[in-house]
Amino acid sequence: MSKKWYVGMAAGGALFWGINGILSNILFERINVSPDWLTTVRLFISGIVLLIYSLLRRQNIFKIWRSPKNAGILLAFSLIGIYFAQSNFVRTLYYGNAAVATVLQYMAPALIVIFLAIFRQTWPRRQEVIAVVLSLVGIVLLVTNGNLTRLEINDKTLLFGILSAIGLVAYTLIPGRLLQQYDAILVVGWGMFIGGLAANFYAPLYHPAYHFDAIDLTLLFFIVVFGSIVAFVWYIASLRKVAPETVGMLGMLEPLSATVLSALLLGVQFQAFQVVGIVLTLGTIVIMNVTKRQ
Repeated sequence: MSKKWYVGMAAGGALFWGINGILSNILFERINVSPDWLTTVRLFISGIVLLIYSLLRRQNIFKIWRSPKNAGILLAFSLIGIYFAQSNFVRTLYYGNAAVATVLQYMAPALIVIFLAIFRQTWPRRQEVIAVVLSLVGIVLLVTNGNLTRLEINDKTLLFGILSAIGLVAYTLIPGRLLQQYDAILVVGWGMFIGGLAANFYAPLYHPAYHFDAIDLTLLFFIVVFGSIVAFVWYIASLRKVAPETVGMLGMLEPLSATVLSALLLGVQFQAFQVVGIVLTLGTIVIMNVTKRQ
């Protein structure tokens, strides 16, 4: 395939992630499905499919467990990274909407800069400082619309949104050693499967206690297959031929599509300062990726 196909895969993966949030919101509006049960379905089924995909590519999916250190990192990645990030993201969708949930999660790059600066005891570069400031100002404007005395979103949405961003930091930083040794699809496949097993203890897959009609099942199919599995495989596959900073820029399609579709399909309305906040937050993605390129 040509490079254009891989660019399209990166863009398609990001778009599917954005659409996934919209479909989840529609499902929540149609039936009183638990966000924790939806997390179980997404992680458990996605993990199984990705591990089967790795087997079909003739990979030894169990070799990652041979090293006790790698096994410990994988467990931490699965529970503190994937499960914590995804469960809180879906809860943010449940109590808020796809646009707010996605933008709040994009605090993660700024949090990563702050964490690494503390951990390495080095001052961030100027571009990174600017990105952190823009991100924090953007989030404040999003949740307050410029009025610091009240919130424009409910407190549960804000809480779970912040927790999902913290989870994304762990999701990003924990598996570094594993990704240097193993295929990314294998690592995330195990992470999703283990996270899905953990989620089953809280919201069992086999006990949804909801009545699904054909439309609900179709929404659930697209959320799991296209919004989780296909989106991830395409996004990772694009890194074979496309520069990481370009893929990162295309990742902006996720919050952009979630924001636009939330307004068009869900009737979500944003005030002027909230729009400015969204723009500032997304601007940090551009700055961070320009910094990577340099």
